[in-house]
Amino acid sequence: MAKKDGVNGKGGQFSGTPADRLVRLWRNNDERFGALLDEVLDANRQGVIEAALGKLREEEGYDFMDEVEAFSETAQGTDEQGDPTLSTLFWLVLEVDGPLDAPPPVGVIEEALDSAGLLEKAADMRLLPLWLDPEPLSYLEAADRRTLLRRLISSPEEAETFARTQDLLAPADDAGTRLVGVVGLVIEEDAELEGEGMPDPLKLGFADDGQELEIDPIEQERIRQSMAAFTEAVAAADPRVKRCEPVGGLNDLLDFTAEGVWPDDVDANFDEVNDFLDIAGNETGDGVLDLSVAQSPEGLLVRAYNSDGVLLDERNFDLTGARADEAVAMMKRRCRRLTEE
Repeated sequence: MAKKDGVNGKGGQFSGTPADRLVRLWRNNDERFGALLDEVLDANRQGVIEAALGKLREEEGYDFMDEVEAFSETAQGTDEQGDPTLSTLFWLVLEVDGPLDAPPPVGVIEEALDSAGLLEKAADMRLLPLWLDPEPLSYLEAADRRTLLRRLISSPEEAETFARTQDLLAPADDAGTRLVGVVGLVIEEDAELEGEGMPDPLKLGFADDGQELEIDPIEQERIRQSMAAFTEAVAAADPRVKRCEPVGGLNDLLDFTAEGVWPDDVDANFDEVNDFLDIAGNETGDGVLDLSVAQSPEGLLVRAYNSDGVLLDERNFDLTGARADEAVAMMKRRCRRLTEE
């Protein structure tokens, strides 16, 4: 157990730089960690978070950043009556086919979420009427996530200005089927309800360590039916939308778009291809992959390059016909650029 450090005479905070205090408070599981982190995030001091990360052991870094990123997407406040509220960002992933010259049907999405009972504890919600690109979103730092949250709380117009300034929009003229994101804000009346507002379809029935949980099958089926009704309502309103899911936080959105597998797409898994891409991606400094793919009657030849054009690896996969086409579609979702030879 970590030894507790002494505190200074001002407000009982740990001494040292803000980064030192963040590390010590976090290691001691001190409730003041959240208050200090809120100050750092609201002041847009990403450098303090990076400095704190540098002071942690490697095995601690992942848990620390998970907590920081979760904090960055929530903010406590009060409503008009002075009652405590919790505002949380949530993300939708949509498979769309066609140009994104018109905004997503946010009114229909909000109504569908409400009708499907997916936000039962929400006192209010709003969606940003923009199609967002998962790639630049993946570089959105914790302090910027908090800024987006604060802007969306203030007004959709302020949030839209921020999203445009940060180049978060998906290309409007990019034709073809692809995955995009939409960000929303849910406000709960009681701050104690943090994290309970929206079911995560990707983790339904599984614990954080991937172990299967025992869940009431009736409740599980209710949620799945609600998801199906939600998707059907949105797709009916906008023919560009083929499928859509609420996925929780930004990290969930990025994991989803990286894997490119919907909950009912078990048969579409390509374990060998995904392993190949994972290994190649680990050899890059920025996680960016460019692929070249050549189809033949014998299979699929895939070459992986880093962002500088250096060949990382190549492999032949025994995939032909429709399965090869499905694999290529999956790889397009996982890489920055794919060239078919």
